[in-house]
Amino acid sequence: MTKFLQRVSRIILAVFALILLFTGGMSFQRYLTEHKAPKTVVTAQVIKVDNRKKVAYDYHGVHYKSVPVANVIQNFGKVGDKITVYVNQHDPKKIYMKPTVTVLLILASVMIGWAVLIILVLGFEYWLIHKVKEIAHNSDMAMSEQEKGAK
Repeated sequence: MTKFLQRVSRIILAVFALILLFTGGMSFQRYLTEHKAPKTVVTAQVIKVDNRKKVAYDYHGVHYKSVPVANVIQNFGKVGDKITVYVNQHDPKKIYMKPTVTVLLILASVMIGWAVLIILVLGFEYWLIHKVKEIAHNSDMAMSEQEKGAK
């Protein structure tokens, strides 16, 4: 039963690592497409819509309500605060808290790093278990040869 649980836990860890690798790759791809997009500085106001903080701003005469891209912790201010955001000129619904999109790069790096670490640990564990089994098998063979020689 324990071997079964060990295998299931390894499979779950491997799947989790692949999911992290995939989402990290997607975040990195998004960083590559958005970090050079031209952005315009706009003054916006923090509002609350459906118990979520959003940012309301006007861009070229159109009113938008959006959440900043890659703002995981949503610490862009208190409701009613005036803040500076950077609007993507190609897609005005995308706003950023900083002129660069390094948050996406940091997020992608963390996810890919954890995925690689999990994969390395699983690989090392696999290698170590097989080495221990090989050593145990060789010592059993040596013991049986000694017993044959003693007779």
